[in-house]
Amino acid sequence: MFYTRMILEVIAGLLVFITGLFTLRSGMGELSNRESMQLIERLVKTPFRGLITGIVATAMLQSGAAVTILSMGLVAAGTLRFADTIGIILGSNIGSTLTVGLLSLNLDAFGPYLVAAGSLAFLASFLTPHRKSKRTRPKTSAQKRMRAWGLSIIGFGTLFVGFGLMTHATMPLASSPWVTHLLLQAGRHPLLGITAGTVVTAMIGSSSASTALTMSLAKAGTLPLLAGIAIVFGNNIGTCATALLASIGGTRDVLRVAAFHILLNVLGTFMFFLALKPFAQLVKSVTSDPVSQIVVAHVLFNVISSFAALPFSRLFARVLTYAIPDRRLSL
Repeated sequence: MFYTRMILEVIAGLLVFITGLFTLRSGMGELSNRESMQLIERLVKTPFRGLITGIVATAMLQSGAAVTILSMGLVAAGTLRFADTIGIILGSNIGSTLTVGLLSLNLDAFGPYLVAAGSLAFLASFLTPHRKSKRTRPKTSAQKRMRAWGLSIIGFGTLFVGFGLMTHATMPLASSPWVTHLLLQAGRHPLLGITAGTVVTAMIGSSSASTALTMSLAKAGTLPLLAGIAIVFGNNIGTCATALLASIGGTRDVLRVAAFHILLNVLGTFMFFLALKPFAQLVKSVTSDPVSQIVVAHVLFNVISSFAALPFSRLFARVLTYAIPDRRLSL
């Protein structure tokens, strides 16, 4: 009965967190979707500019998966070439660390107040007088901006509410012998942690949500550092599931975009896995706080992986173009 209640509380917190992500994404999308499209369409002439574009667009839309799928849509429409999207995907991996970094600020107590403030702004947008005149259009635009800001603030606060619920629910795990044994095994056998992170993120559809769950376990004192880092690696692989599903039935270039997203995170995980213990020591040298350690591992993995792959972006484009040819050879 105890574990059933705890599991339900964790699921509830996770659902609240995911709702916050979608609400924040919706609000920020209304505020900056047009600007994001312009950035993606224009600022991809070089891989580095594409990387910056990916960071900015992901920070605006609060979803690396959304930016990747948006890139796939632009490729399918013929607006972008496959090679142009490589820098964007590298940047989206970096930009996706923003949400996780904000959660490490321990602002859980301010979550309800942010939700309340955002709700007031959202409701106020509907209470603004609507007059039929030549100035109606600007006023309507102002109402939309206020509503978008309200949604963004509500979503931002909901993230912290959901994270707080998950943290509160996972605290009792610190005294659970079987959970402690399981997590210690993940620490001794990091492949189990990578597998767990991959599966959970693929099921949830959000690496930010699964990383937040990992942070809550670390905050509860139940997660060894090696296990936490391994789960973070798996989270990055699991986030490719969304792009993979979105590529089904797409053009060859769309398939190449999804393939590069998977290749980037799998290769990054493999390289970091080979140096797991030195990497864990590096994370420890940066901070001793368990939650901050998860954040640092997440940021370092994505930043180092993206910048390491950047010089080889043209090579990746040629290899994947060769591996996924435009036409199948006839027998």
